[in-house]
Amino acid sequence: MDVEYVLVQIAIYIIFLLIMTIFLKIALGFFSKSKNTDFGQVFITAFLITLIFFLFNFFLPGILGLIIALIIIWILISAIHGTGFVNAIIISIIAIILYIVVLLIIGAIFGVTLLVIF
Repeated sequence: MDVEYVLVQIAIYIIFLLIMTIFLKIALGFFSKSKNTDFGQVFITAFLITLIFFLFNFFLPGILGLIIALIIIWILISAIHGTGFVNAIIISIIAIILYIVVLLIIGAIFGVTLLVIF
């Protein structure tokens, strides 16, 4: 494996992590009772989310791993940010919707379809 390839992959991961943190922070902002909403704390949550997805995708691939990972992630968001389990689900849905809307806007501006982005 080439060192440049690894560095590019790490850079892409960090950019993705920062983008994920921004959308998660915005989604947490909709809930006034949320705790630990500073960028650094939300960044740690986003990092743990990506780690959980990676581990469950690696060791338990498929729909069962995804479901277990999502439940753990919602518990994590609920525990770290004090939102409650149902609100954690809503927060993740809001973050995903915001991500898709921004992708559509950027795609419209640059004339790129979602097939190219994904």
